[in-house]
Amino acid sequence: MLLQVYDGNIHPDEWLRQFNAYCFLKKITEDNVKLAKMMIDSTIHVPKDVTSLTELVSALKAEVSFTVFKNTSKRKLQVLKYKSENIGGDTSKFIETFRKLCRDAEIDDLKEQKEYFVETLPYTLRKKFLDIIDDIESLSDLILRFNKLLIGPALSTNIKNGSVVALKHVSTGKYLSTIENLRYETGSKSQMVYLGGSELDRSSLWIIKFDKDFATTDTYINLQQRFGKFDKFLGMRYYYEYSARKYYYSSPSNHLEVSCNIMKKNYSDNNWRFDFCDLNNQGYLKPNDIITLSTKNEILNDRYEYLRGHDYQVTIGGEIYYEVICHDKVIGANDNWCIELIEEP
Repeated sequence: MLLQVYDGNIHPDEWLRQFNAYCFLKKITEDNVKLAKMMIDSTIHVPKDVTSLTELVSALKAEVSFTVFKNTSKRKLQVLKYKSENIGGDTSKFIETFRKLCRDAEIDDLKEQKEYFVETLPYTLRKKFLDIIDDIESLSDLILRFNKLLIGPALSTNIKNGSVVALKHVSTGKYLSTIENLRYETGSKSQMVYLGGSELDRSSLWIIKFDKDFATTDTYINLQQRFGKFDKFLGMRYYYEYSARKYYYSSPSNHLEVSCNIMKKNYSDNNWRFDFCDLNNQGYLKPNDIITLSTKNEILNDRYEYLRGHDYQVTIGGEIYYEVICHDKVIGANDNWCIELIEEP
């Protein structure tokens, strides 16, 4: 065990614990305060009249570096995110990190600890955890409840009609999203569909609908907006002009526009077919399958248009959004979507 220099990047209480452990192992019983002062970085101010380890720790806590350390720990808590093992996370290490950051930030209030913990969770877990959080009485109880939640019943192996799903764009890790009243300023001026953030939220949730219990590649699906005032579905939209000829609206980048609209009777522009990117997959649609989505072009009936995440930026209301379009070109990486099962019907 090495004796650690205190440089303001460890909590003083934790540094003192390690210092005392070192002295115990080395059987150092005299001049402990003098030794401790020698192990403090020269950039840290320590008053000369400090005569005990208790006074030394108090002086370190009053020093400006400790204020910076606590605020840094709070910011780390604010950006800490939980990832499950199936996407490369480690629950045990996450809990260790969370507890240490609470200690380092000196967050002892249970209500505040709950608030920070909830913000670390992805949307699906957050919603479930909020249902059980009220009667939690300690941080240990919080961790036990969370662990119990993780080992609860798993979701089905196949996606059912009426399930709530999310579509993650494989190339960017961003979710297919839509917001009520966010509309294109050109084209159809319909509700916009775009690539949202890499963290799941309510704007990224869709209800998947089809006419069977489970979906295969010969099943047409609809994707209904999960939150909003109206019964809106993902699709393309056309208009009539010049002797009743149909024309699809163009996106700001002059591709086929994709939007979220009320589905009218007999409209097929909201019907999507999917194909597995794994050519050996001939089964039912399952969580975490990588798929492509396409819809039939109602003007050119022998053609299908593929849903693509695009890097074109659209500015609406002063905010920048990444466009989602349809195309009939060669299928590429930007056409791949990972379907995630969020809730069963």
